[in-house]
Amino acid sequence: MVVDPFSRYQARREQLSRGGLSQGDALEVIGDLLRRGERLGGEGVEQALRGLSRGDIEGWLRSREPEALQPVLLRAAQEAAEAALGEDVDESDVWRASAFEGLTARDRAESTLRAIARWEAVHGALQGEAAARLKALREGLERLDGAMGPRARWFIPLNSQRRAERDLLDSAERARAWWFSARAECDDFLGALSPRGERPGAHVQGCRECQEDLAKSAPVDAPPKRHLSADDLWRFDMGTLSAAELRWVDGHTEKCLDCAQAIWALEEGDEAISQASSMEREPTAPAARTSRAPAPAMRGTGAARHAEQRDILEDRREFRVVLIRERQRARLLVQPLPGRTVTAAVFLAPGKPSLKPQPGPEGLQFDLGTAGGRSAHLMVRVGNNEIFERDFTF
Repeated sequence: MVVDPFSRYQARREQLSRGGLSQGDALEVIGDLLRRGERLGGEGVEQALRGLSRGDIEGWLRSREPEALQPVLLRAAQEAAEAALGEDVDESDVWRASAFEGLTARDRAESTLRAIARWEAVHGALQGEAAARLKALREGLERLDGAMGPRARWFIPLNSQRRAERDLLDSAERARAWWFSARAECDDFLGALSPRGERPGAHVQGCRECQEDLAKSAPVDAPPKRHLSADDLWRFDMGTLSAAELRWVDGHTEKCLDCAQAIWALEEGDEAISQASSMEREPTAPAARTSRAPAPAMRGTGAARHAEQRDILEDRREFRVVLIRERQRARLLVQPLPGRTVTAAVFLAPGKPSLKPQPGPEGLQFDLGTAGGRSAHLMVRVGNNEIFERDFTF
């Protein structure tokens, strides 16, 4: 059963008045009520603030890491995309509930900071280590908002829940709370991205942000108008397709299984040629050499077509990012340097899940698909702290 958010906050106020909440929970509830005073009133807030000691605030700050929310929001974005793409209603509801819980983590952090600010107004400013931790936490959230706020479209599948929360916030709070407010009216954007090719509604036609996102997504999400011909496959294999044609091929094969299988067959043929060539250089394996050579008659045998081109996109003391082009395909390799641990995510289009990395001896590898004028967004987390992100083309 879905609980009305107004009733939920009222229940939390009663918990606060009865006592027994942890310091962190008490700070969240106090901040929730402060930021929703126009609807919920301020009853019990000041009394609860007076009950929190300086040690309570300092203890809570010591338990928080400034960058801890970024992976939570990234996971919420992936789950929101799963909710939008899911065909089973019950499964979509599970994804949606989990994604929304992750998204509200950002709102709870905002409420806690608001409560601490009010506590300082009553008891005096924090000093020393506690003040430094509070400053680091605020700066970490500002960096997070700078990275995630412009990508609020990822959370459009949660819009009905986001609007319910937004409308409870005080008017002065709503603009800042991008996690509930930004793109909260853009529901029609998902229909415009549908593979069924639905005609954009009035909102999408009049929304600058939706139009910009559609323009970015068009090369990937345009519905297929035809299938790959034998000439298309030949030119793909020989590396003579233009960048625009490659984008079309990639978008088409995302939706057409038959054509995708044809492309995969070409790539498997490449693998067979590479293996056969390797075995021809091995004098101890003549039997294997004769059993591995089937390649389509239309294929060329020039070794140059199979050579890799590697470009280093980023080289840091913690990791290296390498873009690998082989014929008309592209891969991204995130290599942690010795003694470092990294996690990474790559997004090819708004509103879609991140690519799944393939761990290997060189690091985390992402298959980007066909290359040629396309763009993607990379996020790398180093250990439990530093976040790196950048857009790149391939």
